[in-house]
Amino acid sequence: MTVSGVTSAASSLPVLPRSTEAPASPGATAASGAAASDRVALSGLGGALRGDGLTAFGVLSDAQRQQLADLVDSGKISGETVNDALTQRLKQARVSAMGATQRMYNNDHADLFFDEATSVDDLRGALSQTLARRSSLMDKLTAAMNEDERAAASTDLAARTMNPLLAKDRMGMSRYIMPGFFSMDFSDSRLNSTKKQGDATYSLKALGVDLDAIDKALRKTGEEDAAAILSERAGLPTSRKVAADQDYSVDDALVKPLTAPPGASPPDARDYPNPLDYGRKLREFLQASVANMRKVGELGGHTVYQVDRPPDPIQRSRDLPTPSSAGAAIAQGEPVDRAYMIGLATRY
Repeated sequence: MTVSGVTSAASSLPVLPRSTEAPASPGATAASGAAASDRVALSGLGGALRGDGLTAFGVLSDAQRQQLADLVDSGKISGETVNDALTQRLKQARVSAMGATQRMYNNDHADLFFDEATSVDDLRGALSQTLARRSSLMDKLTAAMNEDERAAASTDLAARTMNPLLAKDRMGMSRYIMPGFFSMDFSDSRLNSTKKQGDATYSLKALGVDLDAIDKALRKTGEEDAAAILSERAGLPTSRKVAADQDYSVDDALVKPLTAPPGASPPDARDYPNPLDYGRKLREFLQASVANMRKVGELGGHTVYQVDRPPDPIQRSRDLPTPSSAGAAIAQGEPVDRAYMIGLATRY
């Protein structure tokens, strides 16, 4: 029997198979089979699932749903925590899909970045082509294929091999061409998670839940949602609408946007040949942005984002330890460290 999260006027509770059901007899009719499939037991998890959490639950396998419901029914974890964790994993699936889409877009359309005649329509058309290609690859990935074919489709989707053309020097160009629809908007609740949701993910992991298996189940939904968000940004037609997270709080966000005083702009790296001087100026700008956050919220201004970069290439490639569940919880206002963030990343 296929189990799914369902919504109706009466209830938005997911349904799980009743373990005491007797198997249908060989002579059962289609009508009686349908009636049997409607005999379900509501899980204690049901009342907590909503929004992205309910969407994510709906695409998990029967075994994965049952495991989560059993954990809640046993009192090992709350339904609210499961909802927060599933919400975080779906958001992470979208972020990972958007990153992979950007890599594929850059590789496939590298020539656009070096053609000063490139227009917005050219960039928009290229995005449409990339989204169509990714949709086709996802169809192949989810179709019945052998392991080699599935691995090849997954590798193509990850798009981790860079087109050598992208390393070409763009100095001397009068226009620096860069499509804006891939920028990470940390004020977008469909993409940015909260610390509460991150802690919930670590709680699931501590109980032995296979997050990689959950991520694999969410991959197609993440791709479709990412395509819808990118289409929305680029003004492309889309029949899919990704709703905002109604429980999202910027005060609890994993990555918070920093606002700058009205009229202020971040330093231009070209004005500082010495990277240390540029780093110092950028740090001063970010510190001023933090100091002016409340004032800008009242008066208006533009937004910049803090990106924590590793201090050197060696550190960037080092495997950082995944935080244990015991140390996962983060106090209100405490900054999130890189190891915590890396532990939440999806294997894409």
